[in-house]
Amino acid sequence: MSAFGLGGGPGGFGGMGMGMGMGAPRGFEEQYHCYPVSFQDKEHLEAGDKILLPSSALDALARQQVEYPMLFELSNPSQGNRTHCGVLEFSAPEGSCYIPHWMMQNLLLEAGSLLTVKNVSLPKGTFVKFQPQSVDFLEISNPRAVLETTMRHFSCLTEGDVICLPYNDRNYELAVKELKPSNAVGIVETDLNVDFDAPVGYDESLAASNAAAAAAAAAGTGGAVAGSSSGATGAINIPAPASGKAPKPVDEAPKFVPFGGGGARLDGKKTPAKGAEEEKDDKAAGDGARRPSAAAAAAEARAAAAAASGGGGAGAAPARPPVGLRAPAGKWSKSKKLQAGAFQGSGNKLA
Repeated sequence: MSAFGLGGGPGGFGGMGMGMGMGAPRGFEEQYHCYPVSFQDKEHLEAGDKILLPSSALDALARQQVEYPMLFELSNPSQGNRTHCGVLEFSAPEGSCYIPHWMMQNLLLEAGSLLTVKNVSLPKGTFVKFQPQSVDFLEISNPRAVLETTMRHFSCLTEGDVICLPYNDRNYELAVKELKPSNAVGIVETDLNVDFDAPVGYDESLAASNAAAAAAAAAGTGGAVAGSSSGATGAINIPAPASGKAPKPVDEAPKFVPFGGGGARLDGKKTPAKGAEEEKDDKAAGDGARRPSAAAAAAEARAAAAAASGGGGAGAAPARPPVGLRAPAGKWSKSKKLQAGAFQGSGNKLA
């Protein structure tokens, strides 16, 4: 944790020859109107105990022998509450000071209330005990690391204060229950032993039962878990399964099968199965039957028309099977294949 200083050592401005036989130093004590640090757009100061003072306070402190880091006692003159803090900047307007909102709550102050600021010297702390104000604090996986990071922004602690610990977009409150060697200590450049009390609202018996149940579930025992070796007290009965049979799996929805549908013919006949149709094509190919090409079908159609107009003379071409239909196997054998050509029909003269 770094110490705040304006000079080059513990003497600060007092080490620049300001003593000059002035005798015992006068204490710094002033009253200011206090406001939350959010009024100066410095919300980050809520995670610490630093305040903002006017520049006149710096002039007054520079004329005195003060210890560094500078520590101050803040008190509410109307209520008598007090706390301690450090200073970050001397940039506040004259007659005003800005402090974290959690300090204003501890001192029972409202914005604009009078606050007494006094320079003090505090002993270095050796021990502190915190008490979380909510059981939600137990959800932090590594509270020690979070606390060490937050304490870097603090200069001192006061017994009875409730400090704010921001973490993971939440604000956790910790009450300072005990301090050693005094009820107000400085924590800059010191080794501090930390202890925790049970959070407010924490039920130890319920927590022990939940911990035992969680341990039994993790171990997978499935029976009664005894709290002691005798098994007489603290037993937690875990009911056994109702039946040893495994539950039936839920019927799954039918899976999509591509191209799994059937086909239909234009003539209304039933479509044979895929395997039978393939076998029929293979048999027809083995017998030498073939479907005429488009050119051959066109030639046959022209020949048939010419034969019909010629009256069936000697040059008329023999009758052909209809286009697109296969001829019977007995009539059209391999030796009598169709050999149709263009312009093979008979013609008539006009004169």
